[in-house]
Amino acid sequence: MGRKGLKAPVRCAVVGYGAAHIFGRAHGRWIDATPDLEWAAVCDRDPERLDAAKEEFPQLETYESVTDMLSRADIDLISIVTPHFTHAPISIECMKAGRHVICDKAMCLSVAEADAMIDAAEKNDVMLAIFHARRHDGNFRAIKEAVHSGQIGDVFHIELTAGGYGRPRDWWYSKKALGGGAFYYWGPHAIDWVLDLVRERIKGVTGFYHKRVWHDIDQEDQVRAIMLFENGCVADVSHSHIAAIGKPLWRILGTKGAILDTGSGGNKGYQEQIAGPSGGSFQMVQIGDDGRKSVDVPYKESDWLTYYMEIADHLLRDGPVPVTGEDGRRTIAVFEAAEKSSKTGKTEAVAYE
Repeated sequence: MGRKGLKAPVRCAVVGYGAAHIFGRAHGRWIDATPDLEWAAVCDRDPERLDAAKEEFPQLETYESVTDMLSRADIDLISIVTPHFTHAPISIECMKAGRHVICDKAMCLSVAEADAMIDAAEKNDVMLAIFHARRHDGNFRAIKEAVHSGQIGDVFHIELTAGGYGRPRDWWYSKKALGGGAFYYWGPHAIDWVLDLVRERIKGVTGFYHKRVWHDIDQEDQVRAIMLFENGCVADVSHSHIAAIGKPLWRILGTKGAILDTGSGGNKGYQEQIAGPSGGSFQMVQIGDDGRKSVDVPYKESDWLTYYMEIADHLLRDGPVPVTGEDGRRTIAVFEAAEKSSKTGKTEAVAYE
């Protein structure tokens, strides 16, 4: 018997079945592919989206209101896949009702909201996990293995870059009050990857935010966060809507080598497949007594299902939470420090818990 007397199968619900990316469908399919979990219900305020879910997955109970679902549905675990500004209130309502919660990234819009979510989990003795499942992308898994096994020595410099040149689309992600800003789309993946690679405290963050071109869009055109860790490693993360020339996704320097990765194919099949096939490779240079050696290192399989398997293991067998609320909070704290720094012109401290 697991946490709070849970027994398999753990009955699960997904809140959010929006049409933009249909992440809710992906969560439900991962749930159903996980031994000991059962996808039982879906909630969305749009009746047409509920009809779409019911048509493809007839076994689902459907609800238009989270409050209604909490009062009527026999569920233990709720995955919240809704716009960022709703994450904190929906998560807290579910946890106060005694349900375990998985909250999609970005966890929320502020450190204050993250603190309130973590506090609700503790007070109601329920799990709060953040869905940073992109740690399981095939390219990142291979990079992480190379870095943590010391194949390029001690890492002292990381660059992680994404974006291009184009006007952001008109939707909630592009409204700062709803999405959080330009860093909150791809940035949660990027910051979480860096924090998973460099497991040190951050001494300070220097941020640079640009608003130069898309003045009719309510968010930044380009954002950048430079993190200095206590071991001296520097990580430079940027995302742009005004980058007319791009850069590789990853450039990592170590004392005995380096890694360069375009990321092409690293998350192939995400949302559509339970696990992604391995495909692609990154370049690794190693410096040794016999000189310089360059090799292509193949990506690993993208094992996204592992996240939900670890959730089941925590709820039923007391395993660790794969990504805790505190983990998610650190990403939000980096965003806050970067934006504050962009305004003060100074390096800012991260609000650690």
